Amino acid sequence: MDEDLLVVVVITGPVGAGKTTTSWALYDVLVDRQIPTALIDMDFLRTAFPQVTPFNSRLGMDNLAAIAPNYRKIGVRCFVVSDVVETPEQPLDYERAIPGAVVTVVRLNVPMETIAQRLRVRETPESLDWYLARAPVLQEIFESRGIGDVVIEVGERSPKEIALEIASRLELMQRG
Repeated sequence: MDEDLLVVVVITGPVGAGKTTTSWALYDVLVDRQIPTALIDMDFLRTAFPQVTPFNSRLGMDNLAAIAPNYRKIGVRCFVVSDVVETPEQPLDYERAIPGAVVTVVRLNVPMETIAQRLRVRETPESLDWYLARAPVLQEIFESRGIGDVVIEVGERSPKEIALEIASRLELMQRG
């Protein structure tokens, strides 16, 4: 990765696609290569009550903009961000939050049956129906709006295998 390049890799996909797990795996791959990297899960940056906008999206971006300079001060050149990207314009929010960054959205394409299996394991009975209904809606949004600069077919591969493919396709494999 070019030492002067500031990169934001946004890992997206429907609920249950493995965004957070894949983001951690990509973070580990980049750290193993000594690339100064920050890992950010947007769910944590926008979790607050009261919820003032749907999913507190604006709050999340404001918080990202507030913390990004702190990461940059310590030399971070690559931000691995886990988030749901629903519009083709949303990457502009990351560019505003982290000025000068090149933003790439990586969409995880996972079969709905696999997502449903994952959700049945991880969700509570109270939340399961919402997540099972939301996943196909998001998948349709991604496909109809062409979300994802890079689309990764997940299949049965491990998170590390997916992360290595992302790093390779985005040319992040070189030492920082």
